[in-house]
Amino acid sequence: MASAVWTLFAILAKLGIFAGMIASAGGIVALRGYHNGSRAAHGRLLSYCLLGALLGFHSSLLPVLIQAGQINDAGLMGMFDIDLVLLLRGTPVWESAAFRGVGFALSALLVLALLKTLNTQRKSPEPAFYHIASLGQALALALVAYGFTLSGHISLLESWVRAALTIHVAAMGIWLGMLLPLRWCCADVESNTLVMLMTRFSRLGFGVVATLVVTGIAMLLSLIDIVDLFTTDYGRLMLLKLAAFTVVLLIAALNKWRYVPALSLPGGAQKLARSIDREILIAATLLVITAVLTTALGPISH
Repeated sequence: MASAVWTLFAILAKLGIFAGMIASAGGIVALRGYHNGSRAAHGRLLSYCLLGALLGFHSSLLPVLIQAGQINDAGLMGMFDIDLVLLLRGTPVWESAAFRGVGFALSALLVLALLKTLNTQRKSPEPAFYHIASLGQALALALVAYGFTLSGHISLLESWVRAALTIHVAAMGIWLGMLLPLRWCCADVESNTLVMLMTRFSRLGFGVVATLVVTGIAMLLSLIDIVDLFTTDYGRLMLLKLAAFTVVLLIAALNKWRYVPALSLPGGAQKLARSIDREILIAATLLVITAVLTTALGPISH
C-alpha cells in the first residue's frame, strides 16, 4: 500500500483515540451534576463514557497493526501478521498502545460496573455515587494521556515537556468532552438550573483553559523556533491550530458573557445550544489539525 494510505490510517487512528478520550473523560465529569438528574440522563452519560472507552481502546491498537502492515508491505492483511506484531514489543508504538489500551480498558470496566449498579437502583444516584469511579477514571485518563508521550517527536524531549503534554492532553479531554453534555443540558434542563450549571462550568473551564494555554506555550517553545512557524509546513499548520484554538476560546467567552446571561429570555437556551454546536464544530477541526501535526508532520529540529 502507498505510504499516503498508511499515513491516512494513522491519522484516523489518532482521531479515534482523541474522540475516545474526550468522551470517556467528559462524560464522567458531567456525571457530577451536569444533567437534569433523571435516570435517563445518567444512563446517557454513562453510555457516552462507554462508547468513548471502547472507541479509544480499539483505536489504540491500530497504530501497532499499522506499523506491522507498513513493515510487512503486504497490503491490509499484512497488519495481522501476529509474529510481526509481537516483534514490535518494547518499541515506542507498542508501549504507547499499551498505556492507552490499559487506560481505556479500565475506563470501560468502571463504566460497566456503574451501569450494572445503576440498573439495580430505583432512583437516580447522588453525585457521591461517582466518587470512587471518578478516581478510577482519573487514573485511566492519566494512563491514556501519558501514552501520548511515548512515541513521536515529543518522546525525544525533556521529561518536563512530556509531563506538560500529559497534563495538556488530559485537560483537553475534560474541556472538549464536556461540550456535548452541556449541549444536552440546553434541551433537558430548566433555564434557572442551566444558568447555574453553565456558571459552574465557567469556573471549571477557566482553570482547564489556563492549563491548556500554559502547557501549550511550554511545548510550542520546546518544539519549534518562532521563525519556523512561518517558513515550514509544520509551523504553518501549527499557526492554523492556534487560530482554531483561539476561535474556540472566543466562542466560549461569547457563551459566558452573552448567551448564558440571556438564558431567561425567550429562545435563550436554543441560542446557547447553537453556539455550543459551533464550538463543537471548530473543536473537531482543531482535533483533525492536531492529528495531522502529530502523525504526518514534525518540526524540522526533531
